[in-house]
Amino acid sequence: MDNSSQNQDRTATLWATSAYSSRGAFALLFIGAIVLRFTFYVVYNLFFHPLAKFPGPLLARASLSGRFHRVIEQQHSRYGPVFRVSPNELSFASATSWKSIYGHPPKGKSTLIKSEFYDMYGSGYDSLCIGSERDPQNHARMKKSLSPAFSTKALMEQEEIIQRCVDGFVEKIGHESKRETGINVSDWYEMIAFDILGEMAFGETFHCVENEEPHFWIELLTKHLFFITLIDNLRRVSLLFSIGRFLLPRFTVGVRDKHSGYSRAKVDRRLQSVSPRKDILTNVVDKVKGGEVSQEELTAHASTLVIAGGETISTFLAATTFYLCKTPSAYHKLQNEIRNRYQSYQDIDAASALQLPYLQAVIQEGLRIFPPGSQGFPRTSPGVMIDNYWIPAGVSIIDPLISS
Repeated sequence: MDNSSQNQDRTATLWATSAYSSRGAFALLFIGAIVLRFTFYVVYNLFFHPLAKFPGPLLARASLSGRFHRVIEQQHSRYGPVFRVSPNELSFASATSWKSIYGHPPKGKSTLIKSEFYDMYGSGYDSLCIGSERDPQNHARMKKSLSPAFSTKALMEQEEIIQRCVDGFVEKIGHESKRETGINVSDWYEMIAFDILGEMAFGETFHCVENEEPHFWIELLTKHLFFITLIDNLRRVSLLFSIGRFLLPRFTVGVRDKHSGYSRAKVDRRLQSVSPRKDILTNVVDKVKGGEVSQEELTAHASTLVIAGGETISTFLAATTFYLCKTPSAYHKLQNEIRNRYQSYQDIDAASALQLPYLQAVIQEGLRIFPPGSQGFPRTSPGVMIDNYWIPAGVSIIDPLISS
């Protein structure tokens, strides 16, 4: 090999070595920058963040890992009525904090606005609804349209609809209970809840109880709720939340479109109906026909009411049944109160049931020990005092029912 070739080889080797060295140095700088940023982040959140004074698990205070709602009650037992869930989030647990966070603010005080968490409820629709609207004025308009449907008088007018669904449910349960294998009350409560909500929101049942199986839409709603919960958990990890909001809708677009498409078809039939019967959307339907509310907004309302009502009702009923079976003395006391009041099944109605004190106590206790939607719904602080704590603007606040 001549000198020229040797020199070329040496030059190539030097360039390769230099390139590897540069890459190695760059990698070290990159790793060092990440470590430095993470160290700064931890130190800032532990000692200099506006929420640094609040107690909470170290992992929640110094990292982005957030928390699981199942341990919130345990953490409140450990840290007291307020603790730091994640770097920019606090959880409260008191009657006064609940009113401060979710109630009407005193005159002259700012409202705690719904957080970005609620944007997910509007997915699939071209209009916001009572669940996803974050602007207080627009939300107030929607609430005004829907409120008449939830008055005592309006609900009593719908008793016949509910009673018809319950009659079919009792008949089916009576037949199923004769089997030695037992029944899954969670499934049956879910089916009756969605049948009732379908009647009240869309003007027609889902026929779950009649067919003795869940409607396919229940599965769509369950998947929808799962992804909402998943994104809610990811929101405590800013990077993962951004990735999740970008990717998850693309993975779930099929579920979303089926869900919203089915809702639109249901509302179309509801608007074409000429039945004089009243349901929870009667007032809004009149506004749609009068041009005051868009049909898309009505559809989003109806979908949200079914989602919010179906799962929560079935969860509450299943949990209350469990605790009654676990507490025979309470079960027999409730049984005696009902049987002493009514001579036959046909005598039972809503007005008289409201006068049964132990039944009402069982309902209230069931809601207390196993409240549906117990994870806490986030609000964003405008800069406010809650339970004598100053909460800086931009901080996310929750008050989980399971802890309050």
